Amino acid sequence: MNCIAHRGFAGVNAENTLPAILDAAERADGVELDLRRCGSGEVVVHHDETVDRTTDGSGPVADHTAAELAALSVAGSGEGVPTFEAVVAAIPDGVTLHAEVKERGLGEGVERVVADADCDAVVSSFDPQALTEIEGLPTALVQFEGEALVSRARQLGCSFVHPNANACDAALVERAHGAGMGVNAWTVTTPAEAERLGATGVDGVIADFPDCCPS
Repeated sequence: MNCIAHRGFAGVNAENTLPAILDAAERADGVELDLRRCGSGEVVVHHDETVDRTTDGSGPVADHTAAELAALSVAGSGEGVPTFEAVVAAIPDGVTLHAEVKERGLGEGVERVVADADCDAVVSSFDPQALTEIEGLPTALVQFEGEALVSRARQLGCSFVHPNANACDAALVERAHGAGMGVNAWTVTTPAEAERLGATGVDGVIADFPDCCPS
């Protein structure tokens, strides 16, 4: 069972920052991060539509340039919002990036950055339309509920399904594996939850804390 660090182990690091992602890459098989487009056109690593919750700034990500986002401090860490290009350039070989696109229109930019760096990446999204924009990378459909997840993902040609941990059971995993797709469950916050999911046969857990990962 793979360990995938949710936003760079957001339980112990300033989420989606470059130091968090690099720290997680030393301890996990993969790193999950979130992508949006900023006001100057670059794809940046940030979860929310606005910077209010995570930084000392305010307003929509789309209203800030990449330089302005880099100058903010995420969770008081002194680290700003990085570009996806900077993260991909720094990620070590052998670590898979699980890039969740939070809006449409990112497909071409994401594929170009990944191709230029020649890194391993999976693109995920809650939005099926956003996944149809991805042509050259494996994709994963994310859902809170397990019902119809496998059939929807199969229709989209996905390689993975990412169910919410509460909706993930052995039956869902069996259906996904039968359809040729891997299963990564999110967001895992305790070792006990990771152990339960491991018993269902999931391929990976997307975890907030390093101690949730299998030894």
